Amino acid sequence: MDQARLPIWEQVKKYQQKDRVWLHFPGHGGGLGLPVGEATAAFAEVARLDLTELPELDDLHSPTGAIAEAQELAADVWHADKTYFLVNGSSAGVLAMVLATCSPGELILAPRNAHSSFYHALALSGAVPRYLTVAEQNGLPLNVTPKAVKEAFVRHPQARVFFLTSPGYNGICAEVAEIAAIVRSHGALLLLDEAHGAHLGFSRSLPVSAGHLADLRVQSWHKTLAALTPGAVLHQHGVRVDQHRLRSALQLVQTSSPSYPLLLSLDAVRREMAFCGEAVAGEMAEKASQLRFAVAKLLPVLTETELAPVGFRLDTTRVTILTSQAGICSFTAARRLAQLGIDLELVQAGALLAVVGPGFHVKNVKRVVTALSSLAQQKPEKSRALPPLPQADVVLSPREAFYCASRYVALQDAKGQIAAATVASYPPGMPLVAPGERVTDDVVTYLQLASRAGVAFRGLDGEDRIKICKVEK
Repeated sequence: MDQARLPIWEQVKKYQQKDRVWLHFPGHGGGLGLPVGEATAAFAEVARLDLTELPELDDLHSPTGAIAEAQELAADVWHADKTYFLVNGSSAGVLAMVLATCSPGELILAPRNAHSSFYHALALSGAVPRYLTVAEQNGLPLNVTPKAVKEAFVRHPQARVFFLTSPGYNGICAEVAEIAAIVRSHGALLLLDEAHGAHLGFSRSLPVSAGHLADLRVQSWHKTLAALTPGAVLHQHGVRVDQHRLRSALQLVQTSSPSYPLLLSLDAVRREMAFCGEAVAGEMAEKASQLRFAVAKLLPVLTETELAPVGFRLDTTRVTILTSQAGICSFTAARRLAQLGIDLELVQAGALLAVVGPGFHVKNVKRVVTALSSLAQQKPEKSRALPPLPQADVVLSPREAFYCASRYVALQDAKGQIAAATVASYPPGMPLVAPGERVTDDVVTYLQLASRAGVAFRGLDGEDRIKICKVEK
């Protein structure tokens, strides 16, 4: 295949070279109708590329031209049988994967570290979850082990779909190849949320990606590569998933008016990775190594050495600073760093996460270290470690809970009730309680402790009340 080509860009340029009368969407007419103001000039160039599904420009939901060619080229690079561009982010891909493989009432196995979009997919599909415990270390969620996967299938042999997240937000990679073999041995499908791992497999300095062993996998190219937000892709490997049902699911969860600037960026990223993928990923790893080395002189940093005994690899482009071990409040530290112009990806109770992407410049290592030096000099504080995440007590399916009558109540009054909505800190989006689960004493205690520690949750109203079902079961 000719990986040097940019099919979507080529077609857009051909279109722009012709004298056309703009009597179609979008209404700004290629930028001529943009609101007048200080931001107009900044938007103008992008607006020229902001086109619609004209016959010459192909149709994302039924591609036969430039978009189809671009997706085929992407599939070739990532060793997939089919690749689908996602303009609604990996969240749309997760929804589509579950909708394409699960029917109402069917069991799906998943570790508890799944992204919120997975729980939304349960409500849409009617699938019934059975959760696996995620290993933890010093209060930090790690990932799921092959042993836990084996045990889950023993408990639930009727399950025909397994949903895995790897790498996780902190770059902790599960043993995907071993897990894939276990899943396959039970005749089940493997769905992989690889949103944070599109760069893996391109550099020997980083963990090897075994994502091609999944039946379906999602990648966020805007997270670890250089696509525009929320550019992502869904790869299909093999023929065990009904392709027609998958296409229908994608059409269900994606906009009918896809962003052409975003599609162009996906195509451009694909070409860059086809020719320079090893260099791009290798440079990310090298820059991250320099940052990790410098930070570790001041504060403890999560390393693969700590994870190896429990069987996990680490994507070292994720630099997790273990503030709790240094007696530093992570939330206070993050606010201080922001004041100094250092913006982090994630603030967790007891840890900070810095992500090194293609756009990070090594000249900023010194600036980050200077900012962190002021934290390292702080007097140790009492650690605000949180208890392990409470075990899920599933009473209703997420779909039943989502559609039932509900009301908001104070946390103390919610004990023993059934949650009607997901409550999760975001990022990373891992739920504390999902629709259909009982609000236990442990859940309420965790929410109260985490809120006092500075964790913000989605799913509570403005008065920190929680939404519960009006039914009892």
